[in-house]
Amino acid sequence: MNRINTSALLFPFLAVATIVVYGGGLGVIFMLLNETEAHEWAVIALGMALAAGVPAAAALGQRMVEKS
Repeated sequence: MNRINTSALLFPFLAVATIVVYGGGLGVIFMLLNETEAHEWAVIALGMALAAGVPAAAALGQRMVEKS
C-alpha cells in the first residue's frame, strides 16, 4: 500500500488557510474603517498604502537578499 506523505497534504492546506486569514483580516479592517468618521476615505487611504507599500517592501527585501 502507498502511504500518503503528510507534507503533500499539509502545505496546500496551510497555503489556503493563510490566504483565508489574510483576506478575512483585510476585509474586517476595511469594514471597520468604513464605519469611522472618514468613511470611504479611510478605506481609500489604506488601499493606496497597501498598493504602494507591498511592492516597495518586496523590492527592498529583494535588494537586501541580493546584497548578502
